[in-house]
Amino acid sequence: MADYAYQQTAVKNGARYQPKGKEAGMQARTARARITGVNASWKDLCNVCRNVRGWDSDDALEFLDQASRKEKAILFTRHNTGKGHRRQLGGKKGGFPVKSVKIVLEVLKNAVANANRLGLSHVKVAHIMANKENTFPRMSPKGRRIRHDYETAFVEIVLEEVQETADSKKADVKKGAKPEAKKAEAKKVDAPKSETETKKQEMSSTDRHRPIENRKLAPAHKEEQRI
Repeated sequence: MADYAYQQTAVKNGARYQPKGKEAGMQARTARARITGVNASWKDLCNVCRNVRGWDSDDALEFLDQASRKEKAILFTRHNTGKGHRRQLGGKKGGFPVKSVKIVLEVLKNAVANANRLGLSHVKVAHIMANKENTFPRMSPKGRRIRHDYETAFVEIVLEEVQETADSKKADVKKGAKPEAKKAEAKKVDAPKSETETKKQEMSSTDRHRPIENRKLAPAHKEEQRI
């Protein structure tokens, strides 16, 4: 309840997404998309958003497209009471909230379109969240008069451009230098032999066919005289 109250107050006060860590010092280029007044379960929307948080935009679009056709299951880490265990998720709890998946997919497509309009090349899902927005009191349409509230939710997505850091550039340079070093070693091995080495090999080959008596013996080392 504390987290929910904090999120509600943050949204009411107009809180916005801000880059954290190393990205805070850079001028991050972002693209945003948001939908409000959604008639869907905010708990299912939260779990769908949690599955694609931090992903590359292309991978997230592909995953949500497959999940909308029930080809892939959505992992439920919270609000999963009574959920079944799925073989696709390694025995963890999950489900197929098709309605919520389609809503998140549409918002993500809008965010990607905004990123393309701004000229962002490679983007990732830097921020994505969903929560309850409004609660309207309603009554049952027939039968015993029981209050049944009508709840709406919202979804917001922020895509951020992936920037190459100095560490990644150094790694690319090192990867490119390795094959050149291997080529240099191969050239050293295949280098032509000198004349002295060829003569030694010829002499050794001729000595093999001679009898033992006629072979050239190496001169014996003289023992040093002891004083």
